[in-house]
Amino acid sequence: MAINHISFFSDQLQMMTSMNVILPDHPNGQGDVLLLLHGLGDDEHAWIAQTNLVDYAKKTQTTIIMPRAERSYYTNAMNGKKYGDFVGEEVLQRCQKWFHLPDDRARTFIAGNSMGGFGALKFGLGYSETFSKLFVLSAMPDIKASWQANPDRDAWFQSLFGSPDQVTNSTNDIGYLIAQQQNNAPEIWQFCGREDPFFAMNDRLAQQIEIKRLRHTFVTVPGGHEWRLWDQAIDRILKMIATHERHNVIL
Repeated sequence: MAINHISFFSDQLQMMTSMNVILPDHPNGQGDVLLLLHGLGDDEHAWIAQTNLVDYAKKTQTTIIMPRAERSYYTNAMNGKKYGDFVGEEVLQRCQKWFHLPDDRARTFIAGNSMGGFGALKFGLGYSETFSKLFVLSAMPDIKASWQANPDRDAWFQSLFGSPDQVTNSTNDIGYLIAQQQNNAPEIWQFCGREDPFFAMNDRLAQQIEIKRLRHTFVTVPGGHEWRLWDQAIDRILKMIATHERHNVIL
């Protein structure tokens, strides 16, 4: 695999930023694209450093794009940093031009862990014309519930979202995005450890998705909020993408 670390000026962020892109050694023109998002406190290097992603990717024709999103919760913050537009639009558009990637919904996927799982839901559902399937790993899917449970985050969340009322029925309200989905909604593959502190949130999320009757698989495994599980999951995800599986899987 070719691992590319790219520093560039973002039009949306109006500053220098960076991303990692893994490319197949011998692309055959039939490969897929995975936008892979990091969690809170991590960066564009996390998936490469913490998992066997590179080894798994060698067996596929998938291009993997990992942008840097800081502690943004993948939103257009009140403080002016437009990480929502940066990750949701600019990153994929630039990579399509730089690396001649397909602009093909059937071959474009998104995944993320923890905060990145929230981002995968937000962009996968908010840009349903772009992504055919989203992979949601141990997500923190409920901003308002997290805000209420962590009052020490009030100033930080205000800088990102404004107020809890401003989250309601917005692009940061995952329940609202689920409710807006139509027949062309992307498929959702959800994964969470049963001892994960976000498991209850993920269980509620799964119920919301099922009520809407979206195509959905919820895989639960023993374990917590940990890279050991996400390493297993990303291996399976790349295999699913390679074969475009649409079946329940057991890890």
